[in-house]
Amino acid sequence: MIDLRRRNDRLRTAASMPAIVLRVAFIVFVAVVALLLVPITGWQVVVVAAAVLGVIVPQSFGGWISIAGVVVGMLMNDPSMWRAMVAVLAVHVIHVVASLLLVIPWRSRVVLAALWPSLRRLLLIQLIAQPLTLLVMLAFFSETVTVASAAIIGAGALATFVILFLLRTKRAEKRS
Repeated sequence: MIDLRRRNDRLRTAASMPAIVLRVAFIVFVAVVALLLVPITGWQVVVVAAAVLGVIVPQSFGGWISIAGVVVGMLMNDPSMWRAMVAVLAVHVIHVVASLLLVIPWRSRVVLAALWPSLRRLLLIQLIAQPLTLLVMLAFFSETVTVASAAIIGAGALATFVILFLLRTKRAEKRS
């Protein structure tokens, strides 16, 4: 009888990793982002320290504080197209992982297949955000772009967002 109970106490899952790996990878990612995008050493330390705080105490929203630090660091730097595009991606990745850290216990294992919906949403949003960032930066660096053409670019971005939002809402209604 004891042998039967031990055999039933196991749970088999697909490929997984310890939650600590996700937490350490988050800190490393934020440190690399800080080195690439933030020009002042003091702000780099603040960004990484906020990420460490967010890993140790996720309820402190340290991940979002590190996002704010990256944004402030970007404002201290000269405008650059590649920096803007990397920042859009990096800030989104930090946001997604910090959100996951809120719900993943320290000593748990994360099934990699469970991360797929978050990764899919991240890629879909980046598929929209990166071209828009490129357009905005091209408009920023262009000598001929006026306020009217910037308004047209913004209106097009807003229309794309509204269409995608409505399509998603319609699909959700059909499932209900």
